[in-house]
Amino acid sequence: MSEFEEKVRAAFDAELKTAQARPGLRQRVIANAVATPRRRGISFTAWLSPPRLALVGAAAAVLVVAGVGIRLATTQRTTVVAQHSPTPAPVLAFGKLPAPQLHPPIGLGGGGGGPTVVPYFGPATMTWSGQLPQVPISAPVYRFSLPTPADEDAFAARIGAKPQGNDQFGRTYRGPDGFIMFIGTEPVANEPVFIMNLQASPSGGQPVNEAGARAVADAELAHLGLTPSWSFSVQVSSFAPVGQSAPMYTLTYQRVIRLSNGLIAGEVDGNGDPSGIQVMVDANGNVIRLAGPLRLAEQSAKYPIRSGTSATRDAINAPPVFPGSGPVPAVTLTKATLVYTVTHSDNTGYMEPAYLFTGTFPDQGVTSEKRVLVSALAPSGVSG
Repeated sequence: MSEFEEKVRAAFDAELKTAQARPGLRQRVIANAVATPRRRGISFTAWLSPPRLALVGAAAAVLVVAGVGIRLATTQRTTVVAQHSPTPAPVLAFGKLPAPQLHPPIGLGGGGGGPTVVPYFGPATMTWSGQLPQVPISAPVYRFSLPTPADEDAFAARIGAKPQGNDQFGRTYRGPDGFIMFIGTEPVANEPVFIMNLQASPSGGQPVNEAGARAVADAELAHLGLTPSWSFSVQVSSFAPVGQSAPMYTLTYQRVIRLSNGLIAGEVDGNGDPSGIQVMVDANGNVIRLAGPLRLAEQSAKYPIRSGTSATRDAINAPPVFPGSGPVPAVTLTKATLVYTVTHSDNTGYMEPAYLFTGTFPDQGVTSEKRVLVSALAPSGVSG
């Protein structure tokens, strides 16, 4: 028997000579076994030195009081090593997607925008000073098939139009009410679209207001079976043609994507303007033009979203869409919006999330708006 075990047994025997086993016996036995003379100047921290802690721990480990006997036992500790599995790579249901880009019609300012702002796509020295939008950790990507000539004919037949011919730009159809419809790839939309030009009937009534134009547009879409099946927000703009005082209205049924936590993101075209189905109503309440995308077999899948912070770095360093010839303006980007826009690869189209950065600056008496579009997808989901 070791010296320590002898001390333990002697202390236990001494306790039993004076009284029966009482509560707290185990603690007193350990204290008597390891007791040492008190010294001045030894603090509580010093008493809890590794040797003393080891001694007390050993005594507690080997003593088990049962009735009036003592059983010495030993225990072994098993070291548990925490294992961390590597974070799995996100599943990309449609593979890596093309990076979104702006593709305005022509020139540094590609049209569109608002009545007081001209879009600008030329070179600029950019900085950022704004608030980034709240975004989810993942968002849906939409994949769709591009229409074949047979699909285009079937769409036209659905609204009563018959083929009139085709060329390198697309196919032309004529409807029962005399409207002409063109189906082909539109550069700004970056996908096949239908464009209907309708004949306006003369009217001697009062000019319609915005609410009246909206009612007319809704009715025409319902009549043709073209009311959007997806969520939308109606954007209205108006202008007065030369020589007329009453305005015409353009109503854009912008597609909006509903994300988690009540967030929404609107679709934009290659100009950075709201995109969806567009209806033009003249001052007399006639629909004179109707256009929209032609997408087939749409599917969706969740893709991871990157933070706005990393997107900001890409935005201020983005190359211009068009080269410039004059002085390069200094532009502070002040707004970032989560949007959706169309890309395509071969015969497959995608509608994917992107960040649209904008900032205004004065340019020869007008207000120009620099627009920059960068992908909102995590780098793992973007090709190239």
